[in-house]
Amino acid sequence: MTALVVHGTPGSSYTWSTEIALVEKKVPYELVAVSFGAHLVSPHLERHPFAKVPVIEHDGFTLYETQAILRYVDQVFPGEPLQPSDPREAARMNQILGIVDAYFWRAVAPGILFNRLFPEALRGGPPDEEAVQAAIPAVRTSLAQLDGFLGDRAFLASARLTLADIMVAPLVHYLLLTPEAALLEPHPRLRAWHDRVMSRESARTTDKNPFRAS
Repeated sequence: MTALVVHGTPGSSYTWSTEIALVEKKVPYELVAVSFGAHLVSPHLERHPFAKVPVIEHDGFTLYETQAILRYVDQVFPGEPLQPSDPREAARMNQILGIVDAYFWRAVAPGILFNRLFPEALRGGPPDEEAVQAAIPAVRTSLAQLDGFLGDRAFLASARLTLADIMVAPLVHYLLLTPEAALLEPHPRLRAWHDRVMSRESARTTDKNPFRAS
């Protein structure tokens, strides 16, 4: 069996989620960095025709879309499962994954992170404050929903870590680096959850945070 390869941009929340899952499942892998901009051209377009990251290659099998990748990793490799067996917990996990893709990422990343953390590189100018403000309602709603799902549990969808935690945690982590971190203040349980997930070896050893001050 050949080694699993991840084609992804270091610092991408989706790439980071993939790496966290691989470490949780104790899967050896190689990260092949796709620099920002390189995802738009060949050879990456041959791997992902929609110009996104990550893409994995495993034993002759190529797969893109992070949810599909995470489920594949969990199903193919042994170790602690990352998907609940209880139908309601599994449904909650899937609901949270849908919230990430449909609402949370779109608000946090293009709306806030791209403007707050490296506007010159991505925007070619100062932050777009109107875009930041437009993103805040969806972020606020997402955080409130996630906090409600969490309740008094240790993790978002189950008593154990699931794909829901793995998808959400990198986005919350990056949000906390911006002035909009104040949006977490009404949700101390969610902040404690973030710290719990980020303290895991899988999160610490795969952290390639591109936003740290030099």
